[in-house]
Amino acid sequence: MRVLITGASRGIGLELARQCVARGEQVFAGARNPETAHELQRLAKLYDLTVISLDVTDEDSIAAAVNTVSTKTDALDVLINNAAINPETPAYETFGELQAEAVLQVLHTNTVAPLIVAQAFMDLLSKGANPRLINISSDMGSIAGRSYGGSHSYCMSKAALNMASRGLAHDLRRRNVIVIALDPGWVQTDMGGASASLTPHESVSGILRVIDSLTLKDSGKYYDYRGGQHQW
Repeated sequence: MRVLITGASRGIGLELARQCVARGEQVFAGARNPETAHELQRLAKLYDLTVISLDVTDEDSIAAAVNTVSTKTDALDVLINNAAINPETPAYETFGELQAEAVLQVLHTNTVAPLIVAQAFMDLLSKGANPRLINISSDMGSIAGRSYGGSHSYCMSKAALNMASRGLAHDLRRRNVIVIALDPGWVQTDMGGASASLTPHESVSGILRVIDSLTLKDSGKYYDYRGGQHQW
């Protein structure tokens, strides 16, 4: 299987890279700063892993990444849009302290960028075996589950990503590309924090089981890492 992972230098993305190469898959690991992605560089020496310079908010960087991947494979089987941000200053997520630029930055990275990355890599993905586009979402993207305040830009960005996933599922059905939104759970990463309930290994093991099981009838759905369906 040929897999492209965005935001692969740490957290869930890095664990995805680890587990995919351990399964013998050809992995393209996107990192905004490959020179500081030391664990990815280590994996690249041991496995069939290529570290790709990829800033998902920069269309020139995306185009260059497509060119790089195209020199090493003529198709992708799985594209995992994992790269995401959450404002580092929590106050910016509190109503009364919101700043337009900070909100737009989150929306660009978490919602717009996955669309543009998918569009750029679609020629490669549509040639893959049982091609799957996985947009890493969150339970915080569930409108039905929104029973709390705060975290405005992050929740908005993931809800919008869910909507994008739903639309892309219809756009890409004629190419037999499966598209889902996938909640990885609350994971012990820099973003999730040390008190989160899941280790990266537990989350990613579940994510890969879901990805492996997908068929075209699943396209357009919103899953969690255990294979259950979320309310939109």
